[in-house]
Amino acid sequence: MSAQDECIDAMATTTSAPTRFTIAGDGIAGRAMALGLARAGFTATIIAPDADTAIEGGVQLAPNSWAALQHLQVDDAARDGAVPLSLMRMLSINTGHSLVQLGLNDRPRRSPYTSMTRAHLMACLRDAATATGQVSWINASLAEATTSNGRAQCTLDDGTTHNSDWLIGADSLNGACRHYVEAQDASAIPPDLIARRVAFRMVVASAELPPRFATRASTVWLGDGGHVVHYPLADGTVNIVAVVAQSPSARARVKRMLGAHASLTPLIPHLDGAREQPLFDHLHLDTYQRGRVVLAGDAAHPMPPHLAQGAGQSLIDAASLSQQLSRLEADDDLAPVFTRWTAERVRAIRSIRASADRAGAMFAMSGPMARLRNLGLSTFGGPMLERQLDELWSS
Repeated sequence: MSAQDECIDAMATTTSAPTRFTIAGDGIAGRAMALGLARAGFTATIIAPDADTAIEGGVQLAPNSWAALQHLQVDDAARDGAVPLSLMRMLSINTGHSLVQLGLNDRPRRSPYTSMTRAHLMACLRDAATATGQVSWINASLAEATTSNGRAQCTLDDGTTHNSDWLIGADSLNGACRHYVEAQDASAIPPDLIARRVAFRMVVASAELPPRFATRASTVWLGDGGHVVHYPLADGTVNIVAVVAQSPSARARVKRMLGAHASLTPLIPHLDGAREQPLFDHLHLDTYQRGRVVLAGDAAHPMPPHLAQGAGQSLIDAASLSQQLSRLEADDDLAPVFTRWTAERVRAIRSIRASADRAGAMFAMSGPMARLRNLGLSTFGGPMLERQLDELWSS
């Protein structure tokens, strides 16, 4: 069956019978989607293996993320573990001079800009989803996704099948759902996955670092060909990310970058324990849907970390779909809703990705270009960055 036939097939039925949703993936996107569906009156089953490792690290949540959390009715619980970040600042690693400094939470009508541990956000989403009584979990891995006879079919790792009306794929960039939407062989690595940059992620106790690391700010240090980001978390730790070009000597390059200014040298002893994460380039999908399989979160649009929008856009996926589904009457057809929603999200993500890619290119500058970048930021970077963030956070 062709993708076009599957889309036609997917539009052939209505919601006259209770609609069953399956969600592949139990990360931020999967849990948020389950909660959003429950808020819209639907039931959902999450298929994912039980996690056997601790959830580490933090996320930054901008005002648009908090608007999504508010729609999902989880903002009060999330706020208990949030740290309001009053400043966004960019500094030069070479000189230590401030290039840009913006006040983040000085507008009373705007939602806050905060940090949060990933574990707290995940727990809030799971607790809220469980409390609805409309979300359940299956401890299994998804091996294959497809559309058959107007329904979504999941083949699990033990060979059993699980059928539902719709499958939301939130099972990562290399998951079965993305492979199905892209019509790829799930055993093959997508040919567009090339990592030109690599991130080294650390979470360090504030007590092990100088007090300045606990300042309630999102701090970006711009170096020669790389950058470092750090911000405090509510559990008394500091989330740190260093990004450089991908190479066999990338970790050594990060060490040199941290050693270039005395303010960053306290991070060097913690570098050996840093988690290395390649930042893959990938194709922009023209659609997040094939038949009854719809992508969300990183499976649809993995975000580079340069604008801190990864977790936020997953939350917005869930909230925006929930809003559209909430407007339906009992017997309305869901297929046009998904067609409209995926088209809207593709357009929005393209714009955000373009902004993130531009920011990443600026952060990666080296040599004379890096010096020109720093001069430009110190001269007119504040108003430019404020306009860009206002546009981003209002989307």
